[in-house]
Amino acid sequence: MSSKPSLPPFDHVRLARLSDLGRIATVAAAGFFWSPTFQFQRPLYAEHPADTLSSYWLEYRDEIKDPASVVLVVEDSWKPKERDKVYDALRHHAMYVSGADAPVKVVVGVCSIDLEPGSARIGQLQPAGKHFAEVVEPPSGITTLNRDQSTVALDVYSTLTGPAKKKYLMDQMRLSTLAVHPAYWHQGHASRLVGWCTRLADLEAVSVGISATPAGAIVAAKAGFEEVEKVKIDKSDMQQRGLMSDQVSRLGEVSLWIGIRQPSQSSSDVSAATSVSPDSEQQ
Repeated sequence: MSSKPSLPPFDHVRLARLSDLGRIATVAAAGFFWSPTFQFQRPLYAEHPADTLSSYWLEYRDEIKDPASVVLVVEDSWKPKERDKVYDALRHHAMYVSGADAPVKVVVGVCSIDLEPGSARIGQLQPAGKHFAEVVEPPSGITTLNRDQSTVALDVYSTLTGPAKKKYLMDQMRLSTLAVHPAYWHQGHASRLVGWCTRLADLEAVSVGISATPAGAIVAAKAGFEEVEKVKIDKSDMQQRGLMSDQVSRLGEVSLWIGIRQPSQSSSDVSAATSVSPDSEQQ
């Protein structure tokens, strides 16, 4: 028997691999674009799509390699017209990875999870064998300039949401990011990713937190997360803190929903544990 702690079944999801990064960055940019937070923090996304894709590529690379993090992906059959569902600057950029060369399935959703400090599963949830050892060079055009972002907006967002995040989310398991490509919305992909996270939290017998956009909050609430605080950034906050008037005029209210899900003690949750390799692909 394995001495490793058991894991939830990897039904329809799998651990992300370094070779997935190009597609993950594409899915993240396509999905997060519809979030008011994206519009707020990245006002120059149309002018600098390479910067947007680069930031997600680098962020998820670091998450995949972090033993205290988990990055999951969900796959579906590729839709040839998926680019029609993304914003113009991304649709036409050379760094957009469509996955058209994949024989059957492509990555359509991604999430990242921060494990609770001291978790027995730290270091257990990186991709196994060759998928972790593979050397993946940053794509041509990768940049760390972040020209799509507004430093003022980032500072405003951090200042106004930081206290609530610290109060409710520090030192506990957290569902950090969740994105699905718009061409594959309303097919249960976000729920599958969130469901794996909550089943892991039940096995660990710990609560799990999330800070979500309005759309993400709907998915989280259905998975049993309960609101503990909602932080709102309105136009007066933006103006008082130095954002340019033209950016403010384009934006509505930006909000962050913070929720906590308590662990379930259901016997069915515990019996769902598996010793199957987390890198195996189950359909």
